[in-house]
Amino acid sequence: MKQDFVKKAIATTFVGLSLAACGNTSATDSSSSNDSDQKADSVEILTSVTGGKDEAGMEAFEKKLSELAGYTVHMEKPASDYNQVLLQKLKAGGEGLDLIYFDQAMLQDLVAQGALLDITDNIKNSSVLGDTSVIPESEWNSIAIDNKLYASFNKKEIQRVVNINEALLKEYNLELPEETLAGYKKLFEELKEKNDSQGFYPLNTVVSTLFDFQPWFASKGLKGGIVVDKSGNQTVPWSSDEAVEVWEWLHELYAEGLIDPNALTDTTKELRQKFQSEQTAVVVDWAAWTGLYNANVADQYPNEFKAVAHGGTKTPDGTYMLTRGGASLWGIPASSDNVEGAMKVLETFATQEGGDLLSVGVEGYDYNIEDGKLVQTEAGKVANNDHGAPFPISEKYVSPTDYNPGVSEAMKLLQYASIESYGPDTAAYTEIVSKEAIKIIKGDISAKEGVKEMRDNLVKAKVIDK
Repeated sequence: MKQDFVKKAIATTFVGLSLAACGNTSATDSSSSNDSDQKADSVEILTSVTGGKDEAGMEAFEKKLSELAGYTVHMEKPASDYNQVLLQKLKAGGEGLDLIYFDQAMLQDLVAQGALLDITDNIKNSSVLGDTSVIPESEWNSIAIDNKLYASFNKKEIQRVVNINEALLKEYNLELPEETLAGYKKLFEELKEKNDSQGFYPLNTVVSTLFDFQPWFASKGLKGGIVVDKSGNQTVPWSSDEAVEVWEWLHELYAEGLIDPNALTDTTKELRQKFQSEQTAVVVDWAAWTGLYNANVADQYPNEFKAVAHGGTKTPDGTYMLTRGGASLWGIPASSDNVEGAMKVLETFATQEGGDLLSVGVEGYDYNIEDGKLVQTEAGKVANNDHGAPFPISEKYVSPTDYNPGVSEAMKLLQYASIESYGPDTAAYTEIVSKEAIKIIKGDISAKEGVKEMRDNLVKAKVIDK
């Protein structure tokens, strides 16, 4: 599992590396230790997804970012094995890096190893990052560790929604009767009755990752992942007795041929292919994919194919409960020679101009403005409005171009989404719950028995306390 790899890799690569001297260093402390009469003239960045799509694109991106930040920016984007390259460079003392990209799954271990600077005060004192109308306090709270901040954001993380091909519903004169488990099952039954072609299943999902289940467990108000209760105990709501009804519903769909049986083994790639080719009518996927599905069918949209985002089942409180992606982050290594420049880059990413760069790219390279409208170049079409942040982090950001069809509507559901926990126990949680989920859905074990086994195994693995 990815989480295990990350944790073990960090533990291994940091053996013998003494970071004790900088483990509790703040960015302010680090800045003051530099020669106050000298300003480092470059910011060295190790990046994964952010930047140009090829060498020429990266050169254009670096030049524009340098202009916006006021520092010469150098970006290195490894061709493969990014996490391994990152860890090797940190083991070698940071190799002069001032900013490093990583996902939220790595944050806790990097902080524990003393690899990142505490930039809490720098963020609070920043006129850009410290402005809660730009980045809400709730965003910072989602990545804080012991009330301290060790990173800033690469982009706004979006949510997974229920995508329904409503062109099929229109063709069959159907509609979702109500946003409940029973309502969705009725829709699936009607779809199956109308479309009895071989290989068609109303619902498809990917069981192994568990990402697709939150809209259904919302019906019982149960959040995915590991949840710390009011007493401070780690719990897994999907392993509770309250979750049995939802697991039973999923088994019924499987037993009645309403869910693709290959959902037990299919990957996301296969799920998307089936939805796009109308082998299934309903999937759970990222909000951005609502638009990509529609864009991919070109002139078949909206009459022959039309993906529309829905919130899934309503919670007992009458709202929605969706999963939001874990944060993609930028941190300043404890060994950075240019904290001031690194902070300036982080601030730039949260501005309108920085958001334009991270999304639509560089004017004159990725796009041109013709008659007041943004027109993509061939390079821009390849990048598809994504140079690391298709949705920039700033709440004030205004996109200079329209999103793909259906995305704006899908993004209205973001207010109902939250990030699941990310920590050392995440891999064990996923492995145990998905294993029991497959058994329950297939009917190898009853939902009641499966939930008990799930809970017992989670306790045994010390994922939950009881």
